[in-house]
Amino acid sequence: MTARPSTAAVRQIGPATGFFLVFFVVPLAILFAMSFWTQDGFERIPGFDLANYLKATTSRLYPAVLLRTILVGFVTAAIVVPVAYALAWLMRFTFERRGRLILGVVLISLFSGYLVRIYAWRTILGTEGLLNAALLQLGLISEPITALIFSPWAVMIVLVGLLLPLAVLPIWSAMTNVGRDHVEGARDLGATGLRLHRTIILPMVLPGVGTAFALSFVLAAGDFVVPTMVGGAQGGTMVGNLIANEFRGSGADWPMGAALAFVIMGLLVLVHLVTTRLLRVVTRW
Repeated sequence: MTARPSTAAVRQIGPATGFFLVFFVVPLAILFAMSFWTQDGFERIPGFDLANYLKATTSRLYPAVLLRTILVGFVTAAIVVPVAYALAWLMRFTFERRGRLILGVVLISLFSGYLVRIYAWRTILGTEGLLNAALLQLGLISEPITALIFSPWAVMIVLVGLLLPLAVLPIWSAMTNVGRDHVEGARDLGATGLRLHRTIILPMVLPGVGTAFALSFVLAAGDFVVPTMVGGAQGGTMVGNLIANEFRGSGADWPMGAALAFVIMGLLVLVHLVTTRLLRVVTRW
């Protein structure tokens, strides 16, 4: 009798587990093993050498790019998550009847292609774009603001716009488990304003907030298309651009690219764990 549920469970999760192992775990393991190889011209020599990791952490180029990548990813997530939280709160409690309609409007951008959205932001932020044209028309500026495009600020603005819809989803899903009775009970006990959110709401939706932060942080730090298209030379190269360059071109160095991928992966996991821990500490004050 006890074997049947187990067999049924294996049948249900077996295909998904097999797909995950074949198309994620195995390639990741191969990439990890390759990160210890060495490159001699066009030949990749299997072995176990920490030279790639030492180069990634001690050379003059890679540490600076890694730090810039972490900062851009963290700042982007730090902007996206509070905005997504506020939007989810408004949809859940302020505009409750039209919450799903607002959510649908927020998610409309996901129906368009990734590159299409980036080009749309270039149209908005360009020196002759919609934003500069509107500011000039209103007389708020006398000449176009060039810092809106091809700069680190442009990279973060576009990443925030691209990732906000994705961050809203997990927070909204977690917020639906918070009832009005929780809010009214907390207010009756004296918890209002920031204290209400910090001590009552945020702990209840913390899994959704953590997921939203992880999505925003990892996707922003790992992006290499946005820095290329709106960052330009002044926007600064991110580690995704370096990894992409190591896997393509005549001078491709796959072992170095693999090592960079795992270094940034480890840093992202570390920052995410520390941030999640700090959020838990803050909500317990």
